[in-house]
Order: sequence, then structure tokens, then C-alpha cells
Amino acid sequence: MAPTASRDTLPLPRRHDDIDVEWLSAALRAGGLDVDVESFTRLPLGEGIGMMATIELIELRYSSGRGPARIAVKLPATNPANLAVAMAFDIYRREVQFYTELAPSVPEFAPTVLFAQSDGVGDFVLILDDMSDYRLGDQLAGCSPADAELAVVGLGRLHAAFWDDVDRAALEFIPWETPSAHGDALRDGVIGVWDSMISAFGGVVPDFMQAARDDFLAAVPGMQRWLATPPVTVVHGDFRMDNVFFGRSPEHRPVAAIDWQGILISKGIRDVAYLISQSMTIEDRRANERRLVDAWHRTLIECGVGDYSAEQAWDDYRLGVLTSWAIVVLIAGSLDPSNARGQAWITEMIKRSAAAIDDLQLIPQVATFIDGVDR
Repeated sequence: MAPTASRDTLPLPRRHDDIDVEWLSAALRAGGLDVDVESFTRLPLGEGIGMMATIELIELRYSSGRGPARIAVKLPATNPANLAVAMAFDIYRREVQFYTELAPSVPEFAPTVLFAQSDGVGDFVLILDDMSDYRLGDQLAGCSPADAELAVVGLGRLHAAFWDDVDRAALEFIPWETPSAHGDALRDGVIGVWDSMISAFGGVVPDFMQAARDDFLAAVPGMQRWLATPPVTVVHGDFRMDNVFFGRSPEHRPVAAIDWQGILISKGIRDVAYLISQSMTIEDRRANERRLVDAWHRTLIECGVGDYSAEQAWDDYRLGVLTSWAIVVLIAGSLDPSNARGQAWITEMIKRSAAAIDDLQLIPQVATFIDGVDR
């Protein structure tokens, strides 16, 4: 069990400005470290990082005891629009529960948590080990083919650990793709913000996607049902480059993910399709997507998954790319990036996702979900 503390004994800071040496000392002691923090230096991350929350690195100096020289502290978003989305999807409580209840099952794929606490509503705090020695992915620049292969192998190991075995008490806190409050919020959100997406980013949404508006929105419930059809597993839910670290040295993990706030029970291909179609450049995706899906599938088989063919994996990938457009709509239509980098990576996400849908000739598949003929 990961370290936590009672809400009654340790109030939650709402903003990074609220953090002081007394609170840091108490939180680290609650996490099992016998330390007193003497002083600290805040190191804000670059703009566009952590849109659904705020993240800062903190360098620590101690008056007694020994602890980490640097930690990452994650708090709720301060932007009202992004905070509203986070609250609608209950993502803060979900991420804290991931770190306190599930992360020990996948220690090679998630940061070490030093302290985790949530009020179960809208306030939370996570203190995680520093991964600044790792290389953080860059959503705007795109994921290289070599990094994408590391990522899909890591995803394969995560997915295999829970493949068609999700009826466990430890997983009860994770919502299903549908039926769930998460699924309802996603469906209603996509329907509600499509026009806002066009208003903000219509210049980069291609005509064929704009023409598919009514059919796609009508198909969202069927797409959700398909994603909830076995085989299902635990998925990260927001596996994009700004949430992925790559090891630089032999003692590092090859790849590790942060932002587990979107964790779901769904098809594993959801993570893979989202990564390849929205985090890779169009050219790199075209040249490598079949090989990368095969690498993910091969990892599943090596980890003991049976009765799931490479051909089925590819078919699922194609439909997964189509269903991932719903995430594009939700992000582009509801979040306020408030900075140039956020605007830029959302623009690239739209271009990449639409190009993948076009390249794979997926628009005709939309009708199968409207008719309820979910493949």
C-alpha cells in the first residue's frame, strides 16, 4: 500500500503557493520519511505541461533526516475550464487511488509515490519521485519510431497484467468505458463541444471530418460499447508524449508513464491507437504503424495472452484510431490551454488523428456503430 495521510491531520494545499516547509515535512513524514524540511526551491515546469493539473518540481534541503533531493508535486488545475473537465470525469480521486492501490502491481511503468491524498471531490495532492534525469516525451515534436516501440512494449506489459481479468476487488475503483459516469460524461461532452472545437480549430479540421459530424456523434455510444467488449484490460487512458518518460541510463526503466488520472477498463488497443495516431508525426505513423501494432501484440503473447491474433489486433487498431477522434473533440472543444504550446499540440493532434482516419479509410466504419453492428 502506498503512503497516505488522514485528511484530518494534513490539510490539502490548493495551489503551489500554499505549500510551506511545515506541510512538506508533514507530508514526507506521512509517507514514511523521518525528515524535517529546512527550505525548498520551486521549479515550475514548461508551459503546456499538465493541463488537467499543475505540476512543479521542488528541490529540498533538510534540517534533519535524509530524503530525496528533488520531488514532483501535483495539485488540481487552476484554469477554471480545465478544472471543470477534471471534476466532471472524477480524475483526481481516480489517480490517487491508482497510486495507493494499483501502482505496486506495475512498478516498472509508473513513478514511485511518496505521498498521495484526495478529499474525494476536487482537491488532491501527489508527491512523486523525481524523474528529471529521464527524457520527457514531447507531444508537439512527436514520438519517434524508436520511442514508440519502447512505449507499445510497455503498454503490452501493462495490458497483459490485467488482460480479460478485471473482475478483481483491487480494480473496483476504475470505471469502465461504459456504462459508467465517465462514459456518460465523455459521450455528453463530445456531443456538447463539437461546435466549440470547430469554432476554435475549424481551420485545421479537414472537410471530410466536419462533414461526418452528425454520423460520428450518433456513433459515439456504439463506439463506447465496442471499447467495453472483451477482451478488456486496464488502460492508461491518456498515453501521449507529454505523459511519458524514457530512460537515459541502464538503471532507469525503459519507459514510464505519469498522469494516471484517466485510467479505465477498456480495450488495450485504446492506448495504442491513441499513441500512434495522435503522438507520432503523420509520416512516422504511416511508415511504422503496422510494425508497432505487431510489437504490442507480440508483447501480449510473450506475457501469456492467448486467443488474440495479430490480425485481430490490427483490426482493433483501425477501429481504435476511429474511436480516438472522440478524445480529439473533447480536448479541442473543452480545454483552455491558455498558452501557445497548448494550442500548438492540440492543432497537431487534430491533424494527425484526421490523417490517420483518412489513410485507413475509416469514415465508412462510422455507420457500423450507428447501426449497432459493433465489430
